[in-house]
Amino acid sequence: MKHHYVKTSNHLLFMALLDGVETRAPREARILLLAGEPGTGKSRCVDNIGAERNAIHIEGMPGMTVSYLRDLLAYELGCSGGTKFLQQKSIVETFAQRRPTVILDEAQHGLDKKADCIEFLRRICEQAGSVLILVCHASEKHRFGEHKLAHISTRISALVEFVPATLADCQLYLGELCEVSVDAGVAQQALIQSRGRYRLLSNACRTLEDYSAATGKNHIVEADVKGMMLCEDAMKSLRKGKR
Repeated sequence: MKHHYVKTSNHLLFMALLDGVETRAPREARILLLAGEPGTGKSRCVDNIGAERNAIHIEGMPGMTVSYLRDLLAYELGCSGGTKFLQQKSIVETFAQRRPTVILDEAQHGLDKKADCIEFLRRICEQAGSVLILVCHASEKHRFGEHKLAHISTRISALVEFVPATLADCQLYLGELCEVSVDAGVAQQALIQSRGRYRLLSNACRTLEDYSAATGKNHIVEADVKGMMLCEDAMKSLRKGKR
């Protein structure tokens, strides 16, 4: 299986809205919120954009504090050392020079204490004109719109919601990453079994490659794998009470 990044429909939507935030949103409202169910490609997308832009990628965690974020930014920017005042001053100056994109994954962990952590990142980004990307599970997105967090929600210029893969996405994904070619019927079967989750589509790729190695077939059609389990959604089995 190949491992490069596939530009799915979710990716194209994300890039279009990110471009809008960067080019048209006022400096004080350059926040983009990315939400979605597990397996829809959120992490891969922000990993890709982070690598392309040399972004500062922060993993949100329970109990995260402003002090922790300040130290992290200082480390990432090479501004460590000195008093907290000098550290903060150096961070602001370096941000102004580089204007790095900031990605906060699991961003719901930054909502505690009136979203002090997100507010800290927001102010740093605003002063420099940088974009702040907040990433969360679909079930957490409503929390960013709570009235008590209006100082954050009113500065979110775009909401991107990642959804499961379409058939076209599945064909694109298998076509680019699977070491063996497949027809549309195989892609449809993989889509149904994976429910459009890219993590499971990766498993389907490996299953198809194993089948190709065992049979010597370089092109697999629907009839070849009819009734075959290409990928299994373990959570679906758990919900049914299976062991």
